[in-house]
Amino acid sequence: MRSLLRKITYGKKVLILGFGREGKSTCRILRNYFPKIRLLIADRNPHPDFTGFEKTNLDQFFLGENYLDAISMAGVVFKSPGVKLDETRDKLIVSQSSLFLEKYHGQIIGITGTKGKSTTTSIIYHLLQKAGKNTVMVGNIGIPPFDAIDRITRETIIVFEISAHQLEFIHHSPHIAVLLNVFQEHTDYFGTFESYAKTKLNIARYQQKKDYLIFDGQHDYLKEKLSDCNCAGIKIPIELPMKNQLSGPVFLQIPITNQSLRIDHIKLNGQHNLKNILTAVTACSLTGISVSEMEKGLVDFTPLEHRLENCGTTADITFFNDSISTIPESTIEAVKTLPDTDTIILGGFDRGIDYTGLIEFLSASSIGCFIFTGPAGNRMMSMMLKKQHSQKRIIWMEDWKRLPELMLENTRKGKICLLSPAASSYDRFNNFEERGRFFKQTVTSISATTKQPE
Repeated sequence: MRSLLRKITYGKKVLILGFGREGKSTCRILRNYFPKIRLLIADRNPHPDFTGFEKTNLDQFFLGENYLDAISMAGVVFKSPGVKLDETRDKLIVSQSSLFLEKYHGQIIGITGTKGKSTTTSIIYHLLQKAGKNTVMVGNIGIPPFDAIDRITRETIIVFEISAHQLEFIHHSPHIAVLLNVFQEHTDYFGTFESYAKTKLNIARYQQKKDYLIFDGQHDYLKEKLSDCNCAGIKIPIELPMKNQLSGPVFLQIPITNQSLRIDHIKLNGQHNLKNILTAVTACSLTGISVSEMEKGLVDFTPLEHRLENCGTTADITFFNDSISTIPESTIEAVKTLPDTDTIILGGFDRGIDYTGLIEFLSASSIGCFIFTGPAGNRMMSMMLKKQHSQKRIIWMEDWKRLPELMLENTRKGKICLLSPAASSYDRFNNFEERGRFFKQTVTSISATTKQPE
């Protein structure tokens, strides 16, 4: 990687565009490799956190509203995920993702999709570790790719969760590419769903004939787009049986090898997670891991936080935290997985997503109470009210402090109260994790106040 970075930056002013987690990671490695390199820093935030960089020799800062003006002064731009560029201004635009894929694409299992990325990435990494493989996990999971460079050898299998933002400006694809799904998301950044979906397809666009593309073979839109895309990799569709197995051991059939994998002892809930598991084990099978090794590894896999997370039962109500749900499709899957849901909390920041299908589904469900919040919730509530459900309780929540009383007063005993918002959190919280933690803390406070004395 050092030689690739030298080739790109030699003799140029280097701009780090965005000084968040990845921007800081880029700054550290460039300054470590090339102490005399000329570094410019640009960030929309007028007061970014420079803790740990006080003694770093940085040449110029461009902070605040006009931070993109710095592009004209640089020879090469290291773009951080989420920094929107309307034009490249004839500059060389690179990112940690683009350089990482260029250098290590033959060692990478890359995972993307609107939903399920982190779960599938974590399963793959867990199974590789349990099988004794030399592996690292990087990317959108929270670890900048450059932070793992010193741990990578020629034998290392790199498990790389790649967001749509990280797939911009790339020109190489992973050896094993995983494309889970594509739904309405991030239209506030990409402008249109088509633009977003096109960016997602970059994960397979540059594959060679000996590479592999694992994708959802039951996703009609994805199948259509892949048929139009000149993706050279060997395509492996993932399909689940139409009928669920009702009793006895549960097995999944691994594509290519046609081997059966027993999965009834795992801790993940939902049909969508069965597909994530099948996708993960298919990717792992391409690395030579045996079925028995994968079965052993799946037994002690711990599900990630904020994803259909059981927060416990108190006052005879079971609470589930599905704060990761920011689109209608994931909320629908959550309700299908938890048919005893009686109260659901919906809404948040409004990105203009079409909620027609979600409202139709929820209107026909057995859910008795709907708590709406935020601009997206306001729009959903208006759609729900037009259905004129006399037997359903439709509640507006302006202040999240009312959440405990609303959940307790409106959820029937023995039933489920579910946070699955179908919207992003940015109207009230910094991210879905913060929203999920707030919900869990609320449940904890309910448990404390309703605890019976001994």
